[in-house]
Amino acid sequence: MSIEASPPTWTRTAKFVGLPLAGFVLLQADSIHPFIRFSNELANVFVGTMTFLLPFVAVIFALIIPRHWWSRIIATLLLLPLLLFCLVAGFAGSLMIGDTWRTGVNSAFEPIASVPMGGYSVGIYRTNCGAPCSFGIYPLQEKQIMPGILLVRALPGFEPADKAAFKVIGKDALLLQVPEYFDGEVRTPARSRVYHLKRFLYF
Repeated sequence: MSIEASPPTWTRTAKFVGLPLAGFVLLQADSIHPFIRFSNELANVFVGTMTFLLPFVAVIFALIIPRHWWSRIIATLLLLPLLLFCLVAGFAGSLMIGDTWRTGVNSAFEPIASVPMGGYSVGIYRTNCGAPCSFGIYPLQEKQIMPGILLVRALPGFEPADKAAFKVIGKDALLLQVPEYFDGEVRTPARSRVYHLKRFLYF
């Protein structure tokens, strides 16, 4: 009897545990290589931080759905490294929420310019992940698809760099230049890139 019931139980557990984990993976992928963003940066930081709660939801399902205590322990142990990572990342994200709320700017992804291109724009952002890495310049092609929601396309950026100058050089063509960058040890020469953009971002 228990053997016959076991496969459906594991199937149900896999569904309930897998859904929040799949959501976590997809949302983390979107934060690394963005496809959808909010026009309000506080909303981006808040949602990004809340995604670190999804593995904890998966653990709750793993604890309450399986019938056998050993299967609950195995599922929890398998998720434990991810939970520790999410705990640290979620704490850092909560601090970032407070900072963005007070200043109105996300210091880790600070907008420094927005270039209107007719039907869409190119946002130029300065990235700063703190002591482990240098500043970077990160352009995003952005198009509003509904109020407050942007469809975005990540464009090749520059790292290390902390300043940028831009010039529209033609229809759907943008020149982006970054000056020489010196971090106290290594001097990186000035660089530039021409972006040939697509009207609807991806086609």
